[in-house]
Amino acid sequence: MDLRRLTYFLAVVDHAGFTNAAKALYVSQPALSLAVRQLEEEVGTELLYRLGRGVRLTPAGEAFVGPARQALRDLEIARASAASIAGLEAGTLSLGSLPTLAADPLADLVGRFRRAHPGVIVDLAAPEDTADLVALLRDGRCEIAISEPVSLPETLSTYALGDQRLLVILPPGTRRRRRSLPVEELETVPFVATPEGTSSRRLLDEAFAAVGLVPNVAVVAAQREAILPLVAAGAGAAMVPEALAERASRLGAVIATPRPQITRKVVLAHRPGPLAPAAQRFLELALDGDTGRNRSAAANPLG
Repeated sequence: MDLRRLTYFLAVVDHAGFTNAAKALYVSQPALSLAVRQLEEEVGTELLYRLGRGVRLTPAGEAFVGPARQALRDLEIARASAASIAGLEAGTLSLGSLPTLAADPLADLVGRFRRAHPGVIVDLAAPEDTADLVALLRDGRCEIAISEPVSLPETLSTYALGDQRLLVILPPGTRRRRRSLPVEELETVPFVATPEGTSSRRLLDEAFAAVGLVPNVAVVAAQREAILPLVAAGAGAAMVPEALAERASRLGAVIATPRPQITRKVVLAHRPGPLAPAAQRFLELALDGDTGRNRSAAANPLG
């Protein structure tokens, strides 16, 4: 199968149409259309519905897109493996992370990797939740993910990265008698929280449920980058990772440690099978060379 046609097909899918894909690939639209039509003839069925200026995957296209991405990924692994002796002087590393793990630990890990391999471009995906992150791994758009182990399929290979502590940040000027606050004392405190279904909201709800309470959510912030400014502006309190709490303190927020302490486990995950050299090196840096913490994947790969 012509890998160029696969590349063109995936570009049309990713750019939601032939016009934008042609611009991104620097090819003419007729040449792009012909290549995709030849691919469909080779496969034996239509892969795309042509809808005016846009496209939509047919059922066959839905089944085809994942293996197509993996085929290109396998080709990249083969090429990169052949060039790995050059010391990772070029290439791309595709990573994904839950939003609240992007500042810690992902930022530090990417910084360490880039200092060691400045020629490698790091492409950071922005999934909304764990399901979205798993989908990025499944179809090959992301090679390594940083996540909670909650809701990850058993078919993934996972590595423990440790625990992340969460703290409560309160608006500037909030008076408190001690640094540690029982969750019960937060019952009437208005909170700024992410939407239901997100990992951060689940942790907040679980912390209150453990003492028989429900958090008083006053602001639902789908834009996570707005949480710290909202707290600093007095909109309410929030529960955030320790690294973000330190940043919030520089905005004047008051920091408190909830009692009982709230932590979550953080893992690195990838599809079973060999990794491209850049991804393998990132894995080694993340684990400091210790691969003994791996929980081996099940025999069935993600389809």
